[in-house]
Amino acid sequence: MRSEIIAVGSELLSFSRSDTNSLRIASRFLALGLRIPRKWVVADLDEEIREALLKALEKSEVVAVTGGLGPTSDDRTREVVAAALGRELIQSPEVLRALESRYRRFGLQIKENSLRQTMVPEGAEVIPNPKGTAPGLLLREEGKMVFLLPGPPRELYPMLDEHVVPLIRKSKQTSTQYLRILKVAGEAESRLDARIQPIYVEFPQVETTILSSPGVITLYFRWVGQPDAVVANRTLDHLAGAVRRKLGEKVFTDDDLSLPEVLGSLLRSQSLTLATAESCTGGLLGKLLTDVPGSSDYYVGGVVCYSNRLKSRLLGVDEEMLEQEGAVSGPVAREMAEQVRRRLEADLGLSVTGIAGPGGGSDQKPVGTVFIGLASARGAEVRQLNLPGGREMVRLRTARIALDWVRRSVQ
Repeated sequence: MRSEIIAVGSELLSFSRSDTNSLRIASRFLALGLRIPRKWVVADLDEEIREALLKALEKSEVVAVTGGLGPTSDDRTREVVAAALGRELIQSPEVLRALESRYRRFGLQIKENSLRQTMVPEGAEVIPNPKGTAPGLLLREEGKMVFLLPGPPRELYPMLDEHVVPLIRKSKQTSTQYLRILKVAGEAESRLDARIQPIYVEFPQVETTILSSPGVITLYFRWVGQPDAVVANRTLDHLAGAVRRKLGEKVFTDDDLSLPEVLGSLLRSQSLTLATAESCTGGLLGKLLTDVPGSSDYYVGGVVCYSNRLKSRLLGVDEEMLEQEGAVSGPVAREMAEQVRRRLEADLGLSVTGIAGPGGGSDQKPVGTVFIGLASARGAEVRQLNLPGGREMVRLRTARIALDWVRRSVQ
């Protein structure tokens, strides 16, 4: 059965935001055995939303539209979908009651623009949203299912698992997907593919997908042969096992876990604590670590010391060293790691200092030059990286490579 995803939001077409919602929706749809041959990312423009919806409905039985359900004038999904399907917008008493209850709970008065979220296309089934104000909606159109889902991940993700997936299972004939996942850190996509291609080409009944993001690559091996559970599982285990042996410790999980989650589990299991000292990443290491619930079990905190003055005052990095070696250097990275470990009383100290760009580079230290330090009771080590890409790419790659170095050191 075919499905399509439409992500609505002009910001998703800029350089500053990426469409991560579609990845979560796709993972759930694929697990139901749905095919996803096409995905749309469209601006907050009526004609763009309408065209994507109508073209998706031409060929697909399940369509998920995410975003554009908020209270502001540029949130146009409800209105456009209703008009495209020839339905009137009517106020939902159910949504109004939920909205009033939520506002009372926070001691607030409902604003006029918030009432837009109580208007739903005629015949829509309301999907509750306890995490936010915009409900999800299901429209059944000539036997097809159109889901309108909120854009904020904290609202979308639970709605997807608790309501959307069960509704599809109940209404459509789904199937079991046979899938294996491997996540790899610190490897370039082209180099990784060159290493594993001789393995996966020997499995024509398995579809191999390589999804690359800065510092992390996800490998998907999906069975597309005849639906035979025994053969599918045996083949996928054989393929994933061969790839894992080839890549070795670069594989950090065979589950749908993030790198910070895997690292956190390792640190917690060994009762180890970690402190961070960041310059070029500006707090990104701490952010990634604390994205994981319960990270206070092992992450004691960090110091963001962007200037040389703070490197010296907060961490005690020697001013003469900073002057002679430069802030972006191996000795400074080592000192930062050792000092943050000692001062924050952690088992491990992790530091990053580098040139993220676009300016600040030189012939000796071009943009993308990064030093990572890792200190423990056994001493400190330093790694030098020379990373391609723009500023955000360098920062994210640096943070992920640094966290993966800690993972390898403690596993």
